[in-house]
Amino acid sequence: MDFKSLNLGKGKWVVANCGKFPSEKNCRLVIMAPDSQRRDLVDAAATHAAASHGHQSTPQLRKEIESILDVVEI
Repeated sequence: MDFKSLNLGKGKWVVANCGKFPSEKNCRLVIMAPDSQRRDLVDAAATHAAASHGHQSTPQLRKEIESILDVVEI
């Protein structure tokens, strides 16, 4: 599968990739959203981090997630 087969709109997309960080669960979750929905992506990633990895869902966690997002141009 490639980006073209997903029918994503052109533009900048933000990506949260849990697999970039070691964890006991060996998590490989990847979440993508258009840059215009960056806040939604950060919220979803924070919810995942809290529910699956035991983090506290705090403004600091959201700030950390924001700092590690990747950006891809489609």
